Amino acid sequence: MDYYSAHLYLSEDFAAYDINGHTISKGDFLRAVTTGNYLPLQLYEKNNKLSYKLYKLGKNANDDVKDMLKQIGLTAYGCYQMEGKQFPKFRYVDLNGNIYTSENTKGKIVVLKGWFIGCKPCVAEMPMLNKLTEEYKNREDIVFVSIAWDSKKALEAFEKRVGFKYAIVPVTMSYIQKDLNATGYPVHWVINKKGIVVKMTYDANEMIPVLHKVAA
Repeated sequence: MDYYSAHLYLSEDFAAYDINGHTISKGDFLRAVTTGNYLPLQLYEKNNKLSYKLYKLGKNANDDVKDMLKQIGLTAYGCYQMEGKQFPKFRYVDLNGNIYTSENTKGKIVVLKGWFIGCKPCVAEMPMLNKLTEEYKNREDIVFVSIAWDSKKALEAFEKRVGFKYAIVPVTMSYIQKDLNATGYPVHWVINKKGIVVKMTYDANEMIPVLHKVAA
């Protein structure tokens, strides 16, 4: 777990190598990690470029370790599959009746968050995200939308109590997890003005610099 938190940055761009040290695509690398049979071993290269090599686990590897690696791989690969592609067509109606669609957000940056009320990390990051919306309050070309799978009534009560400044849209759990390829919460997407996903991440601290770059 310490290695995961200190050395695995699989949502970043990195040079990928197979078990023999041959260059492979990021997609092929992450697919291998999803099997749970490989550890992404961070390399230290002279140019300081982030690099990983697949290290095949032995037959006696702990099943819990393999399961953890599999989940890490699935999470990273899910993000990889979304990034650089058109975000699926959508029609969201928030708690105030405002409508956000693939069409009426064309030419705008959409900052999207998936969450639910009982998710403590989802709620804990909201003050930071409220500051982010304040930073861009004068940018009509940036919209902040959140999708949550709680009931409309529960979300209305939550909004009054907490004051989350993203637009809040009730959706189903299956929509977030199956249609949008999410495996955990909170989850964030930055969608550019052409409707392309430039970032999908489970860490707001990774999302925010990407938004700054796209909005510049």
